[in-house]
Order: sequence, then structure tokens, then C-alpha cells
Amino acid sequence: MKLFSRLLVAPAALGLMAPVAANADTAFSSTTTLSGSAVFTVGSVADGGPADNEEELYMQYAYGLDINTSFSGEDLLSAGIVTGNASGPLRFMDSAEEGNGALTVSSLFYSFPVGDLSVTAGPLVDQDDVIAATTSAYSGTFRIDSNPWSLAGNETGPGIAVSYANDNGVVASASFVSVGGASSTVGIGADNGDDVTTFTLGYNGDGFGGGIVLANNDGDDGNNITTPSGDAIGVGIYYSPESVPATISVAYDKVDPDGFNEASDWFVGVDYEVGPGTLSAAYGSVDVDGTDPTGTFADETSFEVSYSYKLNDGVTITPGFFTIEDNVGDDDSGVVVETTFSF
Repeated sequence: MKLFSRLLVAPAALGLMAPVAANADTAFSSTTTLSGSAVFTVGSVADGGPADNEEELYMQYAYGLDINTSFSGEDLLSAGIVTGNASGPLRFMDSAEEGNGALTVSSLFYSFPVGDLSVTAGPLVDQDDVIAATTSAYSGTFRIDSNPWSLAGNETGPGIAVSYANDNGVVASASFVSVGGASSTVGIGADNGDDVTTFTLGYNGDGFGGGIVLANNDGDDGNNITTPSGDAIGVGIYYSPESVPATISVAYDKVDPDGFNEASDWFVGVDYEVGPGTLSAAYGSVDVDGTDPTGTFADETSFEVSYSYKLNDGVTITPGFFTIEDNVGDDDSGVVVETTFSF
């Protein structure tokens, strides 16, 4: 998950952006909407960081703007602008953004319908910007989330995507992102740049659904450690029983990275409405075949619990706790409070 969610471009969703008539002839007048968030994160992580010495109480922030423009009522020009000062163990929070105060255009793309399809293209497309299938309905706004490899979202560049949805709940999407496509010395689809292809297929029903994600990073760059090249597959289901105000999500992810051992990830997440807010809990388990001497992949068990409640329509406070146990260093256990201002 990202701090600033991207609008998945289905024609029906695009039509909701601005159904404004300029006159009685229903001529559409182009319109722009601006929304954003500011997140204050304060916390401490016991035995934090690789050296287990980053455990002081500290505070970081994230700030972002989403600017959406529709020219016809069915299309969408989307721009995301973010900054932040994330560092230390809390840089892995879902809300975290880096930038040291410098505003950065993080995404920029245009979407438009073609028959029953929605087409997205632009110079800044994230790998997970256009994902039709839903593998998890977990809120994923604290520390842990599902499908860390098939939906990593760390690859960004010029891209194109197509998504489809029908009235029966069947959805599908395909996308191509060229990480080196903004460089004249690398180019789109080059032999020395990473190109990422993602396919999804799923079913979004009333109270339940699921999907499958296939992703491939060709690894031509050879220097991508954050998101290693190779094949990844992710699957997941979610269920919201009518008798209980909760949503249960179960997901599985597997990656076969070039130059590293295979790894798999199991995830279970529950969101439960309690009082004025939502109680969330998640468990994740990473299993790596063999031993990775670089520490890029390591066996890991993680758990989190948080409670989000709104002070008003624009301010949400989320206290929570997480613990990360791996076979590289001491366990990291964090107590964090986040305040989100939405506008």
C-alpha cells in the first residue's frame, strides 16, 4: 500500500470524477480536484536498525498532494506530489516518504476509456498504479501489508496499462513500466534497463473476492536490490461476513529472484470495527530457501496491531505496535502513533 492511493482507472470510476454540465446542452466543462494528506509519525523501535542502535524516540513527516483533472468527464489526468523526511526504522511505515522537504512529482499519467477498457499511459507510472485484481482488503496503512514482491510498487518510469471490469465482478489488467525509460542513454525496453510487466486477474464480489498477480522484472539494469529482478506471483482472497463488522484477508506471495534464493510470504490481516474506529491486526511470515549472505532476503515473522479513529472528518489518529523477528539481527519492536490530516 501507498500513502497516497492511486485511482484505478475503470471507465465507471472515471465518470464519477466530474459529472458537471456547463450548460443545458450537457457540454462538459473541464474540472480539477485537489486532495492531499499530511502524516505526523512519532515512535520508538527497540533494537531498531541493522546495528540494533536506532531506538530513540523520534518523529518524521510525510506530505502529499493528488491533483486530478478531467477534460471530458470520462478521462483523467493524475499527478501525485510528495515529500517527507523518513529515516531509520520508521522509514518502513506505510506512510513514510523521503525527500527532505523537496516536493517531488511521484506520479503523472493520463487515463481514458476505449470501449469496455480503460487505458493508462504516462511518464511516471508505478508498477502497482493500475492493478485490477484485489488480493487483500486489509487496510495496510500501518507497517505490514500483503504481496511485497508481486505488488512491490518500487519500479517507476514511463508506462502503459490496460484494465477491464464487467458487471459480474470479473476484473483484469496488464501493464508495462520501463524503469530506465526516462534516460536517453538507456531508453524504453533497453538491454541495460529494468522493464517490469504485470498481469492481474480477479473477482470483486459483494463481500468477498480475490485475485492473482503475475509480475516480471527482466533485471537488465543489474543494480536493483530493493526490488530484485525475477518472477513473482501473488494470490489472495478477502471476505466480509454479514454477521460481523470485519474484513478478513489471506494472501500468498512468492518470488524467484535472479541471483538470490526463492522466497515466499504468507499474510493474514483483519480489520474490525470497534466503537468509533477500526481495530486492525496482521501477521506475516517470510520463508527463504537456504541462506542469503547479503541479508537482502531473510526469514522473517512480523505482527502488528493498530487502532484508527477519527477525531473529525479530516483528522485521524492511529496508535499501534509492531514487532519484526528475523534471522539476521535482534527483533525490532516498535510503538508508534500517527496523526493523519486529510484534505
